Amino acid sequence: MSEDKDKYGNVAQFLFVKPDDALLKVMVHFWDPTYRCFMFNEMDMVLTIKEYSNLLLYDFRDLLRIY
Repeated sequence: MSEDKDKYGNVAQFLFVKPDDALLKVMVHFWDPTYRCFMFNEMDMVLTIKEYSNLLLYDFRDLLRIY
Protein backbone atom coordinates (compact mmCIF):
# COMPACT_ATOMS: atom_id res chain seq x y z
CA MET A 1 0.00 0.00 0.00
CA SER A 2 2.80 2.44 0.81
CA GLU A 3 4.26 1.67 -2.62
CA ASP A 4 1.06 3.06 -4.19
CA LYS A 5 1.25 6.11 -1.90
CA ASP A 6 4.82 6.71 -3.05
CA LYS A 7 3.75 6.41 -6.67
CA TYR A 8 0.48 8.37 -6.62
CA GLY A 9 0.83 10.68 -3.63
CA ASN A 10 -2.44 11.88 -2.08
CA VAL A 11 -4.58 11.68 -5.22
CA ALA A 12 -6.79 8.99 -3.60
CA GLN A 13 -8.05 11.64 -1.14
CA PHE A 14 -10.22 13.01 -3.98
CA LEU A 15 -12.44 9.93 -3.55
CA PHE A 16 -13.66 11.37 -0.25
CA VAL A 17 -14.51 14.87 -1.50
CA LYS A 18 -18.25 15.57 -1.70
CA PRO A 19 -19.02 17.31 -5.01
CA ASP A 20 -20.81 20.66 -4.99
CA ASP A 21 -23.66 20.52 -7.52
CA ALA A 22 -23.72 24.28 -8.13
CA LEU A 23 -19.97 24.34 -8.75
CA LEU A 24 -20.23 21.42 -11.19
CA LYS A 25 -22.96 23.24 -13.15
CA VAL A 26 -20.74 26.32 -13.46
CA MET A 27 -17.76 24.23 -14.49
CA VAL A 28 -19.78 22.49 -17.21
CA HIS A 29 -20.99 25.87 -18.47
CA PHE A 30 -17.43 27.17 -18.98
CA TRP A 31 -15.85 23.89 -20.18
CA ASP A 32 -14.71 23.89 -23.82
CA PRO A 33 -14.61 20.27 -25.02
CA THR A 34 -12.74 21.19 -28.20
CA TYR A 35 -9.72 22.58 -26.37
CA ARG A 36 -10.31 20.56 -23.17
CA CYS A 37 -10.00 23.58 -20.89
CA PHE A 38 -12.13 26.22 -19.19
CA MET A 39 -12.88 29.32 -21.27
CA PHE A 40 -13.85 32.67 -19.77
CA ASN A 41 -14.66 35.06 -22.62
CA GLU A 42 -11.57 34.62 -24.82
CA MET A 43 -9.23 33.52 -22.02
CA ASP A 44 -8.52 29.84 -21.52
CA MET A 45 -7.71 28.53 -18.06
CA VAL A 46 -5.64 25.36 -17.76
CA LEU A 47 -3.43 24.13 -14.98
CA THR A 48 0.27 23.78 -15.62
CA ILE A 49 2.15 20.60 -14.79
CA LYS A 50 3.64 22.41 -11.78
CA GLU A 51 0.15 23.38 -10.54
CA TYR A 52 -1.05 19.77 -10.92
CA SER A 53 2.07 18.65 -9.08
CA ASN A 54 1.31 20.98 -6.15
CA LEU A 55 -2.39 20.08 -6.11
CA LEU A 56 -1.84 16.32 -6.13
CA LEU A 57 1.36 16.37 -4.04
CA TYR A 58 3.07 14.34 -6.77
CA ASP A 59 6.34 15.12 -8.50
CA PHE A 60 5.73 15.03 -12.25
CA ARG A 61 9.34 15.80 -13.16
CA ASP A 62 9.97 12.29 -14.43
CA LEU A 63 12.42 12.78 -17.28
CA LEU A 64 11.30 9.62 -19.08
CA ARG A 65 7.71 10.76 -19.51
CA ILE A 66 6.30 12.88 -22.31
CA TYR A 67 3.62 15.29 -21.17
